[in-house]
Amino acid sequence: MTFQLLAAALLAAAAPVAAATYADLAALSLGSPVIVRATIAKAERLDAKDAPDIAPGTVRLLVRVRVTAALLAPDAVPAELEYLYETRLDQRGKPPKLKDVPVLLFLRPGDRPGQYALTGARAQLADDAVTEATVRGVLAEARAGVPVITGVASAFRVPGSVPGEAESQFFLSTARGRPISLVVLSRPGQERLVSLALGDVIDEAAAGVKPRTLLWYRLACFLPRALPAGVGDDRAGLEDDWSFVIASLGPCERTL
Repeated sequence: MTFQLLAAALLAAAAPVAAATYADLAALSLGSPVIVRATIAKAERLDAKDAPDIAPGTVRLLVRVRVTAALLAPDAVPAELEYLYETRLDQRGKPPKLKDVPVLLFLRPGDRPGQYALTGARAQLADDAVTEATVRGVLAEARAGVPVITGVASAFRVPGSVPGEAESQFFLSTARGRPISLVVLSRPGQERLVSLALGDVIDEAAAGVKPRTLLWYRLACFLPRALPAGVGDDRAGLEDDWSFVIASLGPCERTL
């Protein structure tokens, strides 16, 4: 079967579909050159001839959508798109009713001019105000030049003037060489604090990492869980403070 615009999405049939997390939306947004908001106009079930490899309990649909807005697009996007979508059958053996459902589509160019393909197995998401706002926020921060973290370049730890006081500094490497540092400050009788510096000067009063931001995503999802070997001399103290940094960032939760 030939479609003017074709994109394939294969959804897992065994487990219930969980809601997308911030990390999921960030990964989809950063990995998709075209992102559109659309409304499903029609979902047509394909027969066995057109879907011979369909898994038991699932169905493959040809979905046609009307594009209502382009969140990201280097060129003009057609007003209508078609793509293949695989989903589970309900208890009655029927596919879900998708007509008039608003969706966000994460796309890449297809094999021919004018064609598109979904960028992942769950690159079609139900559209809602929170999801769309999150995606727009990720795109805005990416345009603002939030650094891409590539690793830990160096670290050192300096004891304070009183027992139990110390400061650890972790210098991170980035894709374009932009300086970024994480500082852990320990004082007796106080909780440890993590601050962030996006420059050459470390400011003890600098703010920490705000959750659900692109910088948080790039730190929480791509920093190593353990301090790399050979980074820093005071390994025991640095490793303990690094574990504190990772814990303070929180988990990089993904469901897609």
